[in-house]
Amino acid sequence: MAEVKVISVRLKEELFEKVKFVSNKIRRSNNWVIREVLENYLEDLYDFEEAKRILLDKTDKIVSHEQAKREILSD
Repeated sequence: MAEVKVISVRLKEELFEKVKFVSNKIRRSNNWVIREVLENYLEDLYDFEEAKRILLDKTDKIVSHEQAKREILSD
């Protein structure tokens, strides 16, 4: 199992109440809810940044939609 690190976070009251509400509704701990939210958000953010990097890569070959369809469907 991967090493687990502990972090302390200060939350505004409104956000803390949302975390508590959700954790009570799904019967999970506050820590679990916060970890899940962070993992999902960071995964989406990482994917977005990776897509942006690829789109801005001047050396990356750009093909039209029609050409991509031909290449994919030619198999």
